[in-house]
Amino acid sequence: MLDNGLNRNYPDFFVAEMSDEILWARLSGNFFYNLVDFDKRDFMHDYLQAIDGSNLVKSIVFYSNYSESGIDEYVNFFLSDRGRSSFFSALGSQDVNRLSNIINQTLLNMLELSKFTIQICQGPILNLFMNMGFTCDYRIIADNTVFHNGYKLIGGLPLAGGSFFLSQLLGRRKANELLLLRDTISAEEALACGIVDKVVPAEQLEQAALETAEQIKKVDHRTLRGVKRLTGFSLKELRDYLTLETNELLKAYVQMKGQAE
Repeated sequence: MLDNGLNRNYPDFFVAEMSDEILWARLSGNFFYNLVDFDKRDFMHDYLQAIDGSNLVKSIVFYSNYSESGIDEYVNFFLSDRGRSSFFSALGSQDVNRLSNIINQTLLNMLELSKFTIQICQGPILNLFMNMGFTCDYRIIADNTVFHNGYKLIGGLPLAGGSFFLSQLLGRRKANELLLLRDTISAEEALACGIVDKVVPAEQLEQAALETAEQIKKVDHRTLRGVKRLTGFSLKELRDYLTLETNELLKAYVQMKGQAE
């Protein structure tokens, strides 16, 4: 494996390696814990900027394999480990604000990439990571993928722009249905709704991503960068939304604290 400055190895968290203009970024372990608690909190921001400035990369495959970040781990992070009854009672106002800012900054950094981004995933996936996948240009999931609306179990909100992206894609009515009336979203329904672009058997997941990335190799760097800038023209609207999302989280926190007193 050629050391080009982009290879990374954080065991049980984040492993990235280059292969012929394709950067494979494998996110694993309990990624949510690590995202919040990792020693260098701005490492993802710095790393994504380094990728964006490299002419060696045309495509990035984000492989979301959260076998240890399933619904139980998510609930435990906010509830069981702290013995509390809701998401907000487990955190202080500064914690809520910091958590939201970390997620939002990562989200915006991914959207601002001039590279073609592909998300692949399988198995149980939290709504948070489904939403972060909306920043990608192409989404391929295995047929055993199930997206879980875990925030409903902890009295939280769908972070990472979930309401924004789903409303843009499906309209307000369908977004509310998926976010409020459903506990899970199957791979079949995700494809039918247009939440993902392709569903394949689990054993074909990486090959499907490779085939898509190979197509991008044929696109000139200038064309790729220009098209990405044009399709990202509404980023300001998303930034405004993320500010609102954080404010709504803080409002819910204040209301909860008032009821507890």
